Amino acid sequence: MGQIRDFDRMVPGESVQHLISENTTLKHRVQQLTQEHRKLQERLEGARSDLRFSDKRITVLEAEILEQGQP
Repeated sequence: MGQIRDFDRMVPGESVQHLISENTTLKHRVQQLTQEHRKLQERLEGARSDLRFSDKRITVLEAEILEQGQP
């Protein structure tokens, strides 16, 4: 308890309760951002996978067109 009292003296104008509340809010925001980051990473991986599939499909179609054009 003495540490809190000492801290309260070090930070004039802000109560310890306010700092605890702000810390809790920031922790919650970090959790939200972490979840959002994870979801965006998953979407990015999906998009990259789709792009690889599309590239392979285009290559196959180009090869078919070239084969059809030969006598």
